Amino acid sequence: MRRAHGRKATTRIALISAGTAAVLGLGGITAGSAAALGTPGPDRTAAPTAAPPAAATGADRAATPAPAGQQVLSTFTVAYPAAPYRTHNIARAVELINGAVVEQGDIWSFNKAVGERTLENGFVDGIMINDGRYVKSPGGGVSAVATTMYNAMFFAGLKPVEHGAHSFYIERYPEGREATVAWGTLDLRWQNDSGHPVTVRASSTANSVTITLLGTKQYDEVRATKGPRTHITPPVKRTVTGPTCEPQTPLEGFDVSVDRVFVRGGHEVGRETFRTHYTPRDEIVCAPESPTATPGTPTPTPTPSTGTRPAESGPASAPSASAPVSPAASASPSA
Repeated sequence: MRRAHGRKATTRIALISAGTAAVLGLGGITAGSAAALGTPGPDRTAAPTAAPPAAATGADRAATPAPAGQQVLSTFTVAYPAAPYRTHNIARAVELINGAVVEQGDIWSFNKAVGERTLENGFVDGIMINDGRYVKSPGGGVSAVATTMYNAMFFAGLKPVEHGAHSFYIERYPEGREATVAWGTLDLRWQNDSGHPVTVRASSTANSVTITLLGTKQYDEVRATKGPRTHITPPVKRTVTGPTCEPQTPLEGFDVSVDRVFVRGGHEVGRETFRTHYTPRDEIVCAPESPTATPGTPTPTPTPSTGTRPAESGPASAPSASAPVSPAASASPSA
């Protein structure tokens, strides 16, 4: 059997039922489908390179000094527009994950580390995605932390276990390299298969969050290469009433593939491909409630150039025989 990244290659897709997709706003294929494909990967039992630690790769990452005995595996920063709710919720999530030590073989879980995003747990109301549109909900904004952690894991060369992308693309995140979370339905999990403990260092400001993973490097470099957008789908215009309505600018839906490339000794020793499906981000216009309107109910309004498209809660694509099935949804992913 083909092996990728030193382990048996499996299709890592969080498959969502039609009912679940309606709640999560995950129309089309999956909640950020991620298939691990590619050429045979590196032997993870091989000794680490003796070369000096390589700087974290990528223009959107910065070097961070490592404590004695550990190297910087990766550092990743996500920037975002400053907003009181976002700054607060991200700082709270950072507080809960900073300093964690993940032993060899253990699985790190965002939902386990951060807990439920409630007022009692220190989170405030923010903006999330529900049924393909922005709404107000507790804990909004923590997906910036999930996306930062996902990329830190990605460039550290660690093993992804569970993740899902936002239903539609959000421009401040890397295409095909982002993650969202929803309490009880969608988690971000990765396994430390590096052979050594991994330490999590996290910090945030009013408009950015940074996560650094420290441990023992197995590769000189881990880099990402992104393919073109395919299967482009236009958005439509929708009018929504109710107090939870948030205006939304339109953006096309598309599929995109990202390769994770492992380099040791100047040579490529493994490659994995992650494929992500994004539904269109419809234009949302908030209208005053009328006596006959049902609060919060979207009313499709086709734009002259695009017309209408199938509802996002339509049937999902057929599952792979090896793909795990996610539990039923009961919450909205954070934006």
